[in-house]
Amino acid sequence: MAVTSAIDGIVRAIFAYEFDDLDSVDPDAVDAIRAGKLDDWVCAVADSGLLANDMVRDLEAAWRGNPELLVDALLDGSDEVTSRRVRASRVPAAVAAEAAFVS
Repeated sequence: MAVTSAIDGIVRAIFAYEFDDLDSVDPDAVDAIRAGKLDDWVCAVADSGLLANDMVRDLEAAWRGNPELLVDALLDGSDEVTSRRVRASRVPAAVAAEAAFVS
């Protein structure tokens, strides 16, 4: 499933608190996401009650296929320097997975 802009917007709203009053993104959290440690994030979306169970499962499958989708959602609203720094720090496996996902 491709993550639609409506679902992406809901996810961004759920995680908006992650960067309230912060000047930077937690690099350990981003590295964990890129390493496939997504369970806490999926649980947070499921526990929010904003998405139906099948939508949560589809979202989890999309994130597991391309963790950068979650990273991008978390970066929404961050300043440009932070966004560029985090996106530039992609591990080679993440970049290769993204290239395969797009192809």
